[in-house]
Amino acid sequence: MSTPFGSLSRRSLLAMMGAAPASAAISQLLPANAFAAGALNIYSWPDYFSNDDLAAYAKKSGVTPNIATYNDNGALFSKLNSPAGAGFDIVIPSSGWIRQLADKNLLLELDHSKIDFSALDQSLLNRDYDPGNKYSIPKDWGLLGVVYDPGAVGGEIKTWQDFFDAGARPSVSGKVRLTKDAGETVGPALWIQGKDWNTATADEIRGTKDFLKGFAKHVKTFSGFDPAAMANGSIVLAQANQAAARGAIQQNPKLKWVVPGPHSEIWVDSYSIAAQAENVDQAYDFLNFFLSPDIQVKETEYLGYPAAIAGLQGKLSADTKNADLIFGGPGVDFSTLTSFIVNPDTIDVYQEVQNEVQAAAGA
Repeated sequence: MSTPFGSLSRRSLLAMMGAAPASAAISQLLPANAFAAGALNIYSWPDYFSNDDLAAYAKKSGVTPNIATYNDNGALFSKLNSPAGAGFDIVIPSSGWIRQLADKNLLLELDHSKIDFSALDQSLLNRDYDPGNKYSIPKDWGLLGVVYDPGAVGGEIKTWQDFFDAGARPSVSGKVRLTKDAGETVGPALWIQGKDWNTATADEIRGTKDFLKGFAKHVKTFSGFDPAAMANGSIVLAQANQAAARGAIQQNPKLKWVVPGPHSEIWVDSYSIAAQAENVDQAYDFLNFFLSPDIQVKETEYLGYPAAIAGLQGKLSADTKNADLIFGGPGVDFSTLTSFIVNPDTIDVYQEVQNEVQAAAGA
């Protein structure tokens, strides 16, 4: 694959909201080619574990995980698909990339006898990107939606067509944020045409160019979500996940969040064991610790993304602010949500469209 598929920015929300970078605080941040045998080497999104939970694991096991980081799934794929990828034990790909990684023999088939799945939400298991969870265990999940200022937008947003219509209004134009993720840019344009982003042909994907390039003049930024920009009104309409929206709404309660129809995305970040892992038993030990119910609750409260435990919402502390938004808010129809699955035949076409849309916006 010639280019990474977008640059996911959801985890950067922690830094923008003032959270301490947990992995930096507890673990040695490794250069990509430095590993410790007989320890535990993790390749992860930045700041993706609670400092307290990592410390608790180190105290329990006597092993302090070594954590190296990446900022997009394309970087993870490229690293594992090269000699520099040898030595990682645990990796955390997003749902759409698991099939691609497995097809390249970059992930170890999991031994289910060594993993306790009993506390996990069954709706997050056996999904289409990894039937039978041969290669992945859900870590946490999020939704693609829209956060907006209803006063500036002039009404309620219910569909992706509403989103595009609102962005073209004079009071909104130039105050719109799209993501750098090609699927999240092109997907809504396909959905309003009644097309499936996982089965769309190259011609159908390219067929969204004119529409999206026409909309590009209204877009201010494709950069990482900034809750402060939403709160102060420099952005009034933005694609975002529910954790980002929750952070903005905590700063400005007048903002609203919606998962537009007719379809949108549910992504699941998952634990996997790298095919060339050197510390497999330690990896299973780490996974079972972080899959335990108490740790799942703590990780959710730290990250703002729901972990995979069943009945999680009722287990959060009573003082958790806007707790319903962690789970997408009321009224989300999960039957309309799908996970993007990387297709080697079309992924470069998605990125081609993204590049042209960003160029049209002057980004």
